[in-house]
Amino acid sequence: MKFFLIEIEYIVPIEKLDEVTPAHREFLQVQYDKGILLISGPKVPRVGGMIIAKSSSQEELQDLMKDDPFLKQNCAKYTYKEFAPVKYQPFLKDWLGI
Repeated sequence: MKFFLIEIEYIVPIEKLDEVTPAHREFLQVQYDKGILLISGPKVPRVGGMIIAKSSSQEELQDLMKDDPFLKQNCAKYTYKEFAPVKYQPFLKDWLGI
């Protein structure tokens, strides 16, 4: 399994983003329910967001995330950064699959 930090950059006014946010969060909840996502939320100040996810490959994760309403409605750009967790809180062991 591979692990990713997904950095989100908003590219529309916040008013447009607010219209799409409920659908975006519903999409994310499905991924949480599948165990793909660990944590997500907006940056402070609210110019984008961050997601920590796992997948067998970056391509698989990008394919999954293309259905995110933020991407489908051209509200944001996503950047994927793979990382290798070597230190972690013990309660993450199951999610990490270690």
